Amino acid sequence: MSLDMLMDTPRIYTALAEWGSCLVYLLLLRRKIAGRRFALALAAMLAVFILYQTVAGMLPIWFWIPTMLGAIGLLFLPLWILCETTWLDAAFCCFRAFVLAEFTASLHWQLYVWCALTFQRTSPLLSTLSMLAIYTLVLVVYFILERNQIPRDEGMSVNPMELTGAAMIGLGAFAISNISFVMPNTPFSSATSSILYVRTLVDFGGLVMLFAMQDKREELRMRSENQAMNIILQHQYDQYRLSIDNIELLRREFHDLKHYLIAIRAEQDPLKKEQYLLEMEEAILTQEALTNTGNGVLDVLLTTKSTYCIQNNINFTCMADGKLVSFMHVKDICSIFGNMLDNAIECISQFSDPEKRLVTLSVYQQNQLLMIQCENYTESALTLSADGLPQTTKDNRLNHGYGLKSIRHAASKYGGTMTLHAQDNWFTLQILLPLREKA
Repeated sequence: MSLDMLMDTPRIYTALAEWGSCLVYLLLLRRKIAGRRFALALAAMLAVFILYQTVAGMLPIWFWIPTMLGAIGLLFLPLWILCETTWLDAAFCCFRAFVLAEFTASLHWQLYVWCALTFQRTSPLLSTLSMLAIYTLVLVVYFILERNQIPRDEGMSVNPMELTGAAMIGLGAFAISNISFVMPNTPFSSATSSILYVRTLVDFGGLVMLFAMQDKREELRMRSENQAMNIILQHQYDQYRLSIDNIELLRREFHDLKHYLIAIRAEQDPLKKEQYLLEMEEAILTQEALTNTGNGVLDVLLTTKSTYCIQNNINFTCMADGKLVSFMHVKDICSIFGNMLDNAIECISQFSDPEKRLVTLSVYQQNQLLMIQCENYTESALTLSADGLPQTTKDNRLNHGYGLKSIRHAASKYGGTMTLHAQDNWFTLQILLPLREKA
């Protein structure tokens, strides 16, 4: 028995490896279909992969590059068609699946050839059983490792530069690992006895490089997300600092209302008197916005939001015991209340009907829990992602939703939770924080 007789991996094994690798990413990404339709799609995919590889194996060696590109295209189409993802994300996953398929098929065939040469015996049954075992093991382990790298609901947000890098790694690994089969007399070709080993090693190296690339992408994404959350937190804190001065100015203006009364009594011109009355009315409305909850930081923040609501014809109702949040850091108070009210105000600002421009805020204690609840009118259905946050309909998904993430992060610092739900045209954001028993 010679090695030359066992050099080429059976095409059906290659097809099964490609199908299995594609299945891994179909399970990792958010799919458009499920159940029976998904099972039928998988069966059709398997038939197409086997047919394609069978036909490709009958073509002359000069069709090696075109058939390789065609195999990549077959991996791309199911990911793009069956998953809710961009073509850039689908292509990025496609190259990763391609290298995974090459490594899986190469590893199994190398082990099988070694057994066949060692025992001087080939066995179709052993080949099939070992293929099923090794394919299953490799793909399951890869799925577990990749599961934490692929954000299922947020998308991967791959850019063209990252896709180019993944394509170069995938195509480079394939070319170097298979060049010995096509052109044995090149500086990158290996001796006949080590071709299978080199192919497996190079494919494994390609997988490692793609893993490192994805790990770096995830690190940069988390760093960007933390920076965005810090910017939002700092913005809320800066608003709080600015509001302190504004509120002091409002108090002084209200104190000067007696001078307006004197001017009104003395004024004989009806137009000027009417102007004074309008200014007084505006000052009174401003004073009504002043909030006294028992917590200075919360008072400043709520007064600022209440003033904005009055000026923009928004009905804002607040029942809050500010003493309950005295244990929280200033920036956390700004983050939680600032972001939740900003989100609520942004949501109801789209309605022109005053009866729909409603926002309520409650802060109270229930047993040993601090309850913070913000409600606003809505006409949109609430769809939550796997991370518990709403799915955004905005174009820039990468830079959206950090307000809620900032709220959840601040709540988690105190051992609390954030929940969202919508019912009967009311959206509710609720935060539960455990309260320490007083000594």
